[in-house]
Amino acid sequence: MGDKGTVNPTGVLALWNDCKTSKESLYEKWYQGEHLHDRVSIPGFKLGRRHESNDATPKYFTYYETESAEVLFSEAYLYQLDNPSILTREVMQGVFTNVSRTVCSCVHQVGEPRGSHVITARSGRPSNKDDLKAIADHLNNTSGCLRSEVWVRYSLNSNPTGNNPRGEEQIRGRDSRIEWCVVAHAVNESTAKLIARKLEQSTYPDLQLGIYRFMCELRHEDLGTRTG
Repeated sequence: MGDKGTVNPTGVLALWNDCKTSKESLYEKWYQGEHLHDRVSIPGFKLGRRHESNDATPKYFTYYETESAEVLFSEAYLYQLDNPSILTREVMQGVFTNVSRTVCSCVHQVGEPRGSHVITARSGRPSNKDDLKAIADHLNNTSGCLRSEVWVRYSLNSNPTGNNPRGEEQIRGRDSRIEWCVVAHAVNESTAKLIARKLEQSTYPDLQLGIYRFMCELRHEDLGTRTG
């Protein structure tokens, strides 16, 4: 327990997106058969975790945890962005849509287990980090809340991230960005809904809320594992 994110903040690539109707099979073939593995195989990537929602917009929420935010500006990662595979190019051309993508630092974490449901509360307006940490702490006091985090947009060398779209973004069109996100992990759906109701009482005018169900996770240390 306690604040784990301020001494050596981990990096987070936070993504929300939709999938073009009738293209779900192609989308999953790409994500599960190629993309998730390729990303998590990059040095410094710790894990990739996928979620989906029944009613939130966008429908999908994915995040990659890295050893630091700088990993998301590494040569290996940028090479993948600028040299998409044939299948990635196909998916970027109208299948992977309504994208919000932001490089973040996790500046605050309370709790450790990850839950079956994740609540994301994101905003495109800057906010005071201490206020956001207080929100995360408050949420973590909810029975059934396993873990809460604060992610804030990361800028490399004082330059805002994303001003120069890389290869993949050039194909799909410009992504939107967030300034921060409070993420809470819940043990079940009913707890997730309770946490969401608490967040709805916040005074942030442009807060975007979503409840997402866990789909799958791939960790760097699991790559290449074989059975039998």
